[in-house]
Amino acid sequence: MTKILVTGASGNGGQAVSRALLKAGYEVRMADVMPSHAEDLSQAEFMRCDTRTPADVRRAVEGMDAVIHLAAWHCAHTPPVSDDTIFAVNVDGTFQVFEACRQEGIKAIVYASSMAYGWGSVYGVSKVIGEDLCRSYHEMTNASIAMLRYHEFIPRPYLEFGARLLRNAVDRRDVANATVAAVEAALEQRFGLFRTIVHTDHGMPEQVVRDFRNLGPSWCESQVPGSRSMLEKYSIELPEHVEQHDLSEAERLLGWKPEIGFIEFLRDLKSRDEQGFDVSKLWVPSELPASL
Repeated sequence: MTKILVTGASGNGGQAVSRALLKAGYEVRMADVMPSHAEDLSQAEFMRCDTRTPADVRRAVEGMDAVIHLAAWHCAHTPPVSDDTIFAVNVDGTFQVFEACRQEGIKAIVYASSMAYGWGSVYGVSKVIGEDLCRSYHEMTNASIAMLRYHEFIPRPYLEFGARLLRNAVDRRDVANATVAAVEAALEQRFGLFRTIVHTDHGMPEQVVRDFRNLGPSWCESQVPGSRSMLEKYSIELPEHVEQHDLSEAERLLGWKPEIGFIEFLRDLKSRDEQGFDVSKLWVPSELPASL
């Protein structure tokens, strides 16, 4: 059975990715400073690992066929962490993971980058350096490495999450599925160094994307009858235009495309509304037996 290491496995994204890997039939080693307490992840192996500590990382990587490197601090973390900590974990920790992969001969890696990539914050710079390390490791070892620039999937109140899907949010299941598709493609050596954005795709006509505030409510109504009244009832703030990206390369190389967009949110909201749920108290990810 193929063995896959997930660093940062006890976090929001790490748990979702580990769960998706187990469902796909992989043997999973979850590495983090604290274990997850989710019962459905108990079948995965847990190994305590601080990615800043070389010995921890070497033990975690040993015997693996692929590595999904998610361990990172971000500037939106609550409670906040210092820039020193962000840099040490995101840069030094990433170097230690790649160095352990080099020593172990790992040829399939997925790196968690971010749409915050850039020079405007220590967090953004840490992702610039992380992608440079990906390129360097690929050049040195010819490993297949996928750099996934995730959009935001921080847990949020349900209604806020729905509105943010039109801006810079992505459903955690799409994050997990994209990550699993990327590690599978890396294991099959379908690419050398590959980068893609992980975001939503709402399937909207271009004119609706460009002028959503005016055209969006009618388009939503045509997709989910009753949408216009729900948008008003729940005071969902609509953006002037919808953020969208070309994800065709990810579909071609990884066989992945997002499944959860604003229309899926509206269908879910309509179902909850009809059943009388108080959605004002819900958070995403939600444990309720609904689509989100």
